Amino acid sequence: MFNEYMKIRKASPDIQAKVALMLLRTQKKDADLCLDTSYYYYAKPVEISYPDLPKNCSIILEIVPDYHSEAPWDWCEGFGTIKLMQRYAENAGNGNVQVRSYGRENYYYNFAEALKRARMDYENSRTGKADLQRKALDAVKREIKYFEGYICDDWWYVSVHVQAYMEGEEVYNEWVGGYESTSWEGGALDLIHGAKRELFATKYAGATVGAL
Repeated sequence: MFNEYMKIRKASPDIQAKVALMLLRTQKKDADLCLDTSYYYYAKPVEISYPDLPKNCSIILEIVPDYHSEAPWDWCEGFGTIKLMQRYAENAGNGNVQVRSYGRENYYYNFAEALKRARMDYENSRTGKADLQRKALDAVKREIKYFEGYICDDWWYVSVHVQAYMEGEEVYNEWVGGYESTSWEGGALDLIHGAKRELFATKYAGATVGAL
């Protein structure tokens, strides 16, 4: 545990000791949940083994495809965008590049315009021209790869659903969509912690009413 604490302090030298300890406790709680790395495991509701839950309480996690999310280039503030190719003239020689796709439809990315935006974004008095060009080009390549992954179903959007029950009665029911299928764990943990807080709040409220 001490080694993990030192990793946090080294990664953020300015962090206060008590904040580092709080982060460490949160990381340990998250690790204790032992969530499966594949969201397919939760395609059907699965009960989560959360330590220290009140008796007769349970937390259920379900993750399903989010069919209502827009394509990433329609809402994210990136450098370029993706469009369906209507004719070959829209591709090479016109500042555009064709992106990888597995289906019959072809897509292109406005490479020249995106590179121009990336240069403007990275430009500052401390960055030389060669370094500026390299950073801008790397950023555009990463974005193309990111968009290609979505087009080719390497990743997609999912919704996280968490429910909590106390003695068979539902006390918590939350849905959050728009998570990438390769990085949904953080959203799931947030909802699971919220469910746990609601269970304890409900138990405390019941105990208070009983005492009165």
